[in-house]
Amino acid sequence: MMMTRFLICCLLISPSVWATDCIPSGRSAGPSVTSPDGHYQVLNVFCSSQTNEREFALVLRNVKSGERRTLYTYDRDATVVWSPDSRWIAINDYAGSDYTDNVVFSIDRSTPPIDLKKLLLQSKPKQDILESDHLYLSASEWKSEREIELVAWGHDSGRKIGFCRCFLMSLEGSIRQCSLPVIGDDPEGYCDKIKKYVGHSALLGLALRPPRPFMHSIASRSAIPRQPFLLP
Repeated sequence: MMMTRFLICCLLISPSVWATDCIPSGRSAGPSVTSPDGHYQVLNVFCSSQTNEREFALVLRNVKSGERRTLYTYDRDATVVWSPDSRWIAINDYAGSDYTDNVVFSIDRSTPPIDLKKLLLQSKPKQDILESDHLYLSASEWKSEREIELVAWGHDSGRKIGFCRCFLMSLEGSIRQCSLPVIGDDPEGYCDKIKKYVGHSALLGLALRPPRPFMHSIASRSAIPRQPFLLP
């Protein structure tokens, strides 16, 4: 019962929090990411020049009807991971060199957006990752229709000690730590240890370097640089 109340508290987030002051333009900021069932696409577009609150928007498009709605706006880099049943979208927003946002959206809007970062930082396994002043999170892979893998990694800027932690998070709110935690004193070396969790080395680079811009689908898991082109 306590877990249910905790989850409801964290779920009640207005979608407008994630889609702030952006009029999506018709100019693409990168390739679209299609759902596994082919019914939806997430379009990565520039915001209209009439607004300046955010630079980019992730827009959900119904392939059959053409209906669109803005899911999320961001300024820097973002990745999108579809659930296997095409009912959920995990978005990773690499908002800064030491800050990320990680949110799950339901396609049918039956559930408010789920703040994965908030869930993790309010959970019991959080203690060993809160000491770091450079913390990155990535919802890297759906393990089932209702469970996703969240990787936390980073370093302490003073001691240059890197760390990696892996968590399995269910949409019902349960969180458990994955096996094989990695701790090391080599900021570059530990990055190699977490490539298999995050899914692509382009997301990592050096430990002291922010992620490079790309979007990837759960099907291809390939990194694609952002390139301007017109939407269909």
